[in-house]
Amino acid sequence: MNTVSPILHAAPAGDLCRSQVQAVVVTHNPKPDFEQNIRGLAPQVKQVIIVDNRSSTTVREVIARIASAYHCETVWSQQNLGIASALNRGVKQALTDSTCQWILTLDQDSAVPPGFVVNMFKAYEACPFKEEVALVGANYQLAYRPLLASSAGKDSEIFQEVKTLMTSGTLVKRNVFAHCGSFDESFFMDYVDHEFCFRVRRHGLRVIQANQAVLEHQLGSPTLHRILGRQFVTSNYSSNRRYHQARNRLIFYRRYFHSDAYWIAAEVVRWVRELVKMTIVERDRKRKLASIVRGIWDGIRGSSALDGQNAGIVACRPSEAARKDQV
Repeated sequence: MNTVSPILHAAPAGDLCRSQVQAVVVTHNPKPDFEQNIRGLAPQVKQVIIVDNRSSTTVREVIARIASAYHCETVWSQQNLGIASALNRGVKQALTDSTCQWILTLDQDSAVPPGFVVNMFKAYEACPFKEEVALVGANYQLAYRPLLASSAGKDSEIFQEVKTLMTSGTLVKRNVFAHCGSFDESFFMDYVDHEFCFRVRRHGLRVIQANQAVLEHQLGSPTLHRILGRQFVTSNYSSNRRYHQARNRLIFYRRYFHSDAYWIAAEVVRWVRELVKMTIVERDRKRKLASIVRGIWDGIRGSSALDGQNAGIVACRPSEAARKDQV
């Protein structure tokens, strides 16, 4: 494992404040509550940068109005090249501001509660190894599920070290991108966050979760089910999303199996359980299973996510169902 680069030690470790944070929000035909999300976010950071992944003309007009009202910068993509590409464009824009020391990445449907950014910094300041910390992530309140911290640490702890985070609600130190590289655009969507976290850790840096910075987050279109007295949740991802998840999982597993075989083995078990639940209760099962098989095959071959057309999947222009849960 590499030693920690001195350039990361130069990141501020004392009087961190909101004026050092720029937020990057990726959009693709966001829902009407998007304005409310921006309203809650804008006062907590110096600047909000909205990167639009080719929303419809009508929706772009709405986004432009919201951006103007809350003094957000906008980056308009002429083609939907995926979440990683959009994040990289937003990060590039944020880094043009020399006072920006942290970048907060968010999904369009993430509702940031009051004090969220302050709680993120409280967790960072409480960390005894903060000079080694590259990412500070949120604690997530998922639909029908308890806070994630309850399964990995005590709720009373202000932070805990973790192996991976979701992209939405994560603070990234400015110099991490120069040291570890940008988000992997070949992934298009899904596992962009896991791959980035594992790459950061491979460089000898560390990842923590701020337990008191709680972000409500939705994975797909979750529904609650009960069979034989047992309750479980399914995400109802589209077949297009299932394709990308399967493809990127295989590439991710192969890339990092040698560095963390136990975590990946546990992840495979979680995936199998997820597929069983999908097969039992979700609609359009045959199409989803076919997409998963194609994704596994493309993952084994290592084909580009933008070659999805070869598998019957239009990656650059996802179906309407896929758009709902893409970002």
